[in-house]
Amino acid sequence: MGTFIRIGFDAIEAQVPAEPGLYEIYTQEGVPLKVGIGGNLRRRLLQHRQSRQKYLLLRPGGSWSNPADVTSKRSILAKHLYFANPVTGFDLTTEQGRQQFLLKKCYLQFQVTSTREEARELEKVLETEGRFQFVGRTEKASQTGGA
Repeated sequence: MGTFIRIGFDAIEAQVPAEPGLYEIYTQEGVPLKVGIGGNLRRRLLQHRQSRQKYLLLRPGGSWSNPADVTSKRSILAKHLYFANPVTGFDLTTEQGRQQFLLKKCYLQFQVTSTREEARELEKVLETEGRFQFVGRTEKASQTGGA
C-alpha cells in the first residue's frame, strides 16, 4: 500500500485533497473503527465529521432502538456510532456528541489513489482482515474500544 497521512478530524479541510482514496478511522487509543473510500476524500470525510442527525432516517413504523429500522443517507459512520456502546462524556445518539467524539477522541489516516476503484480494492483487503469494528451491517451496541 501507499503512504498514509495521519491527521485529526479538525484538519480535513487543510490536509485532505478532493481526490479519490482510502481512509481509516481510529480512536486515540488505536482501536480501528472504520475503513472506507471516497471518490472525493475531503467531501467524504467531512460528511463523517458532520455526522448529521437529519440524514439518519427511521423507516416507517420502525424503532430508533433497532439498527435495521434506521438508514443513513450520508454517513454510515453516524449510524454505527449511534448504536455503539456509550462512551464516557459523549452522547453518540446525538449529532453534537458524535462530532465531539470524532474531534476529541479519534484520528484518521488516508492515502490518495489514482481511482476510486483502486481504493475499493485496497478497502476489500483491509475489511477481510477483520480489524475494523464498523464494517457492513450496523449491530446494536458495538464496542468503541474504551474511547
